[in-house]
Amino acid sequence: MNVADFVAPGRIEFRTDATRPVPGPNEVLVGVKFCGICGSDMHMFRNNAYRESLVRSTPEGYQVPGHEFAGTIVELGPNVEAWAVGDRVVGVTGHGGGMAQFVTVPVNAFQLAHIPGSLAFDVAATTEPLADALQMVRKAEIRDGESVVVFGVGIIGLGVIQAIRAKRIACKHLIAVDVAQVRLDKALQLGASAVINARLEDPRSAIGALCGVAEDYRGWSARVDVVVDCAGYIRNMPGPPPLETALQVIALRGGRIICFGGFEDRVLLDLSPIIQKQPTILGSNGYAAEELREALALMHDGSVDRSSLISHRFGLHDVSQAFATQGAPQAVKVLLAP
Repeated sequence: MNVADFVAPGRIEFRTDATRPVPGPNEVLVGVKFCGICGSDMHMFRNNAYRESLVRSTPEGYQVPGHEFAGTIVELGPNVEAWAVGDRVVGVTGHGGGMAQFVTVPVNAFQLAHIPGSLAFDVAATTEPLADALQMVRKAEIRDGESVVVFGVGIIGLGVIQAIRAKRIACKHLIAVDVAQVRLDKALQLGASAVINARLEDPRSAIGALCGVAEDYRGWSARVDVVVDCAGYIRNMPGPPPLETALQVIALRGGRIICFGGFEDRVLLDLSPIIQKQPTILGSNGYAAEELREALALMHDGSVDRSSLISHRFGLHDVSQAFATQGAPQAVKVLLAP
């Protein structure tokens, strides 16, 4: 079986002699058509972050990443009902294994879902990050007329913009912040009202110029009601982490900050605005089971267009090049085809 083997930070290799897995009780074996490279995979690739939860070991000792994929069921494990060989499915694993020809997936509503209609396998492989975005929007409780800032517009942050627009929330401002102009241009296409390239201008000042500012005994604010942080902390990125900027620009009262982006290391933050402004800060990890199905429905009925977010496709034999590309500014979403 062909697999991707994560050897060490900066080094991932193609293997052809891995043992094909066998589905256990309440599992199915999926023949993978496409598997996405996730932002968390990139954190691991850069500095080993989250490795223990992102790879699955083979008997040969290969460490196989990949937790968001689409394919076809090729074998049923014991006690599996309501699924059949040949079913077209989206799979999500909590411990990698998807960057391979075959992967086992537990049969439950969080990790396995039927692909509706004729939705293409490559588009379906982007289901999990859209479900993540739907959960963030749900948690943020965005109301009409509020101003929203999204830090980090890879496929997750772009999914947040898509989810807001699909739910017809009439934001006063919907601002995307990133360091890659390609992604910012895509954010505008998907419905962002403005974009800020953090390599070229200070996000705090630029957000204030767009949304207006307020200042009193509680501090300074850019009149932002909701910040969704899909960037987290990348060690080689200059400037303060987005969470610190979020605390600076969030409203003087009633603001909400949703934290999704991963952290590659410990960080130093000025947390004074938490006391002064009393924002609600919520972590977001994954999705509710119904959001996996909602994501598929939105793609199937055309409410969101995910195909335009797939910037590159590689065969699994080019996995090293695929990871290098996902880390480059011109990439949005890179898929691997085993």
